[in-house]
Amino acid sequence: ALVADPRTNEQLAYDLLIDVLHTGSLADAASVFGARQAGIRVVVTDTSRTGSGVAVIEDTNQTVPAVFAAQHVCDTGTTTITIDPDGNPLTLGRDTRLFTAKQRLALAQRDGGCGWTGCDRPPSFCEAHHIDLHSEGGRTDVDRGILLCRFHHMNLHHHGWWITRHGTGPFVLHSPDPDIEPIVLHPRLERRYAFGDLQPPPTRFRTTTPEAAA
Repeated sequence: ALVADPRTNEQLAYDLLIDVLHTGSLADAASVFGARQAGIRVVVTDTSRTGSGVAVIEDTNQTVPAVFAAQHVCDTGTTTITIDPDGNPLTLGRDTRLFTAKQRLALAQRDGGCGWTGCDRPPSFCEAHHIDLHSEGGRTDVDRGILLCRFHHMNLHHHGWWITRHGTGPFVLHSPDPDIEPIVLHPRLERRYAFGDLQPPPTRFRTTTPEAAA
């Protein structure tokens, strides 16, 4: 159809530009991701005003002082997410066909990025996947969804993979090949630290005082 299109390249480029402007004019500015601010979220697990604790940049997991996040609250606002000790969100909405913006925020906080084993794609590269098909009665609940990057999301749907979960336990990836054992999708390491599943590694080098050295 494109080869048979009588328009010149210049006309095609012009029509594309008009379509983009038309789409933008119809969009709801309040719901367009990043329309008001840069699409970067800082996750703070300790919101005390004393500046204790740290904040984590969602996409890179880079830590910054909590006081840094506190300085920007007046400009950006905050969203409170209540989670259990395993990082499962407890108080966000559900029961729609697509995951809402708040649900995706909760998934980003819990998963930290693509849930496929070995994938390092951050939340901004990911799509929310229903582990229970909506067409078969599956519900759009946070505990029944997982973040997957575009590549692994398409791979799952087009090559017969599927994901299961018992209650709020770990997600389990199943292969269409019966000879491949199911794969437990463990939370990312930094999430496991944050939610108390792991203890920080031991200190390898300790500062020695002059008295101890003597």
